[in-house]
Amino acid sequence: MFQNIDLLKSAMDVSTLTTQVIANNIANADTPNFKASYVMMKVTQDPTKIEPEIYTDYSTSISNDGNNVDVNQQMALLAQNTIRYETLTLLASMNFKRYADVLKTV
Repeated sequence: MFQNIDLLKSAMDVSTLTTQVIANNIANADTPNFKASYVMMKVTQDPTKIEPEIYTDYSTSISNDGNNVDVNQQMALLAQNTIRYETLTLLASMNFKRYADVLKTV
């Protein structure tokens, strides 16, 4: 019955982790040899779960000091992730409202 809520919670958790990873990347934009990390969503056997997988991009460098953090790209990713999180919270709110409406009629 609450599979939608469980899936939304799982997706929101991944989005929260993504925000933390992006913030860490931005905070280390001037750290020599720092490599940016990214969060990928990994599908599991459980249809109500999304598992995060963090990977680090060791293959590129955009500055002479070995750092590969592009702050403009990270800010764009942050904006995209913020929109994703806001959409997920809206969907969760709509689900809770639907459950509340059903319980009122019972």
